[in-house]
Amino acid sequence: MPSRIRSKHNYYSKLESLIKVLREECPWDREQTLTSLRNYTLEEVHEVLEAVDLAIERKQWQPLRQELGDLLFHILFYAKIADEHQAFNLDDVVETLIEKMVYRHPHVFTPSNKDDLSHENLSLQWEKLKDSEHSERNSLMDGIPPLPALAMAHKMQRRASRVGFDWTQAVDVLAKMREELAELEAEVISDSDLTRVQDEFGDVLFTLVNLGRKLGVDAELALLHTNRKFAARFRSMESLATESGLDMAEMELDALEELYAEAKSLSG
Repeated sequence: MPSRIRSKHNYYSKLESLIKVLREECPWDREQTLTSLRNYTLEEVHEVLEAVDLAIERKQWQPLRQELGDLLFHILFYAKIADEHQAFNLDDVVETLIEKMVYRHPHVFTPSNKDDLSHENLSLQWEKLKDSEHSERNSLMDGIPPLPALAMAHKMQRRASRVGFDWTQAVDVLAKMREELAELEAEVISDSDLTRVQDEFGDVLFTLVNLGRKLGVDAELALLHTNRKFAARFRSMESLATESGLDMAEMELDALEELYAEAKSLSG
């Protein structure tokens, strides 16, 4: 570690010094803007989620340590750019965070609010306090960030549930799912145009997200997990085919499915 960073008395100061040096002396870091950083930040968030899964499923913690550092670097970078525009600095970010968390945890910091600490009541309290911070909203649909589509659907459905616009049980959503699938099937059978098929397909996905929400499953995370699982099994398929001297591009679908089943049995 360079002495001009090591000499700082705590890690907070070391980080501030690091981002300052990089911003001033690295050509790539110097040219970055809020706009250019967005896609990189999205990638880092997904890499953190992958590292979280590794920690959960395989007890591999070091990837999470590294990816959290990468994400933290982005937070520092955004704060530095804001500081350069005299908007706010990292101290302001930390202060705002502390004040917000104290405000949203009255059951911790206000003794009189410790009566009912059930998960349901705490969740409701959290949402009400968040709403009070955005009194300018005209609709519960206002203020939802540009999340990936599945995550956004989950957020919208949670917002709607605050006023009772929600199914009581997961089994009710299953009935709706069958209805939406039937409508999609009808459009496919009728060879409808892409717009109509896409509309019905979207309804199916939206209802699937709702089903996951009622089951306590986050659709975005579930699909990320399945994507990684499929990629691992497909790589195993490729290895099995190579070991057997097979060309997957020349194989029939039934043979490919058998190969996939073998790969699946190997991966568990």
